[in-house]
Amino acid sequence: MLGRFGMDAGSLVGVEIAPDAIRLVQLQQRRRRWRVMGSAHEPLPQEVGNDWAAEPGLVAAALRRAHRQSGLRQRRVALALPASQVICKLCHMPVERGVEQLEAQLLADAERLFPFPLEDLALDFQVVGPSRVQPGCSEVMVAACRQSALAALEAVVEEAGLQLEAVEIDNIALCRMLPVSGLERAALLRIEAHSVTLHDWQPGGVFQRRELQTAGTEMAAALPERLQALLAAEQLPGQLWVAGCSAIDPDWLQGLGGRLNVSCRHLPGLAGLEHVDGTLLLACALAQGGLCR
Repeated sequence: MLGRFGMDAGSLVGVEIAPDAIRLVQLQQRRRRWRVMGSAHEPLPQEVGNDWAAEPGLVAAALRRAHRQSGLRQRRVALALPASQVICKLCHMPVERGVEQLEAQLLADAERLFPFPLEDLALDFQVVGPSRVQPGCSEVMVAACRQSALAALEAVVEEAGLQLEAVEIDNIALCRMLPVSGLERAALLRIEAHSVTLHDWQPGGVFQRRELQTAGTEMAAALPERLQALLAAEQLPGQLWVAGCSAIDPDWLQGLGGRLNVSCRHLPGLAGLEHVDGTLLLACALAQGGLCR
């Protein structure tokens, strides 16, 4: 169930279980424009906190309320696991191998590639294209997580009366929301009311997701310094896209770019979704998954 990377998931309801709320949306595409068919934002009880798995009953009840509030008839949903809970590796496999052979080889190598017990391993892969370093091979992106993490998600969705159709990695899903021209060496900064997350896509297929410990009124002032410290020992992204739950001050963006010596721009919405609440960014990416291909 670890996603097929959402590429053939169909018209699903995108759901994000955020620390403070359930965010839910379904999209429709017509003539290269998107429209929201229904959405909801249902607060979670404070006792859920950052670990939704500790209170699955409360999360399921909030998800049920959110779906009812949205008025949607579609009951198949797509969710995301944080990239911090999934291990992604870029492997090089002989071109002539078919899907079944690739899967068999990856399963045989799983114990060496991933630190999960084989009985608790969920694995998925996607052929990216010809290898840039090994002639005669293909680059294969392999993702693995604990099966128990997927089972917990499925149980919550089932208790809410819905059907879990696809599970993606948040970094991969969010790639869909970036302008095509801005994907190379890009990073995305999501600024929420109580958290800041940096999603980074490095050359070679390495995905990173990092939480920055900053919040409240200090967030805007402290963020440039903390980002600068975080990125000091790394290759800086060519473009930093910024998305937030509220309007972002252009002067603040310019100052952030000057501090980091990186081009910083507000992330534009997809055609038709320019004014959608920024908190729905991941839910929109998940809903979009099966519709954009």
